Amino acid sequence: MAEVDPITVDEMYTPRHPEGAERILNRSFAPRRAGLLYALVDDLDIGPGNVVLDIGGRDASHSIALVKAFGCDAVSVDPVDSNNERARAAVAEASLTGQVSIRPGVMEEIPAADGEFDLIFSRDMFFHVVGADQALAEARRVLKPGGCMVLYQTFATDRLEPLEKAQIYAGLAVAPERMSPDDFEKRALVAGFTIESNDIIGSEWREAWEEEGDCLTSRQLLYAARMIRKSEQLRAELGEADYRVELANALWGIYTMIGKLEPRIFLLRNPE
Repeated sequence: MAEVDPITVDEMYTPRHPEGAERILNRSFAPRRAGLLYALVDDLDIGPGNVVLDIGGRDASHSIALVKAFGCDAVSVDPVDSNNERARAAVAEASLTGQVSIRPGVMEEIPAADGEFDLIFSRDMFFHVVGADQALAEARRVLKPGGCMVLYQTFATDRLEPLEKAQIYAGLAVAPERMSPDDFEKRALVAGFTIESNDIIGSEWREAWEEEGDCLTSRQLLYAARMIRKSEQLRAELGEADYRVELANALWGIYTMIGKLEPRIFLLRNPE
């Protein structure tokens, strides 16, 4: 970050806003909501008869939401056995076994036929992908000509310091090379996609959650404070792996809110 001139003590304590800076700041600046992602899918006219690939589908919650919202079919692909077990249970509970299928697999080798899908839906999972070129080539292979990929991904900004990167990347199984939006754009173009939009979300969704009372990031700030202050105790209670994951996840949310991390939505199209 560029250096700035320091504020003087006089400037710091001289009132400039009779109504108070807190009143100016304590108002909403109309952040967009997470529903924006589904609105984008809606704009693509996904509906009955279409098939969506939910890559890195975890517990299939997004697959279920897409099917309920648009009447499409969905395939959730995830490499983690426990995720797929939870996904099958969730699909059965939602009575959507006929519309949502679960397939073990990774993005670098998608278990699907050529041109099987009308849409690929990817929510904050691409930073796990090591072989980005192979993954994007596979994504294009399984998409129909003219099909789209909606990719929500968190990237690093120049505010994120090296030690901060090291901690959260190690704690969340992040491939550091995936955290550059410029690198992602270059690889997507090389894979043959066209980039129809690159929408910077930044802190908007998290601002909205705070304003709506969910306060996820506030809780993560509290958790991080506890885990740092009571590190020894909580490492013993949680175990080393869970401690590192939970701390990194809490910091991820905080860093997103203050601009060290920057979520974006890319809309990619497989040319006709």
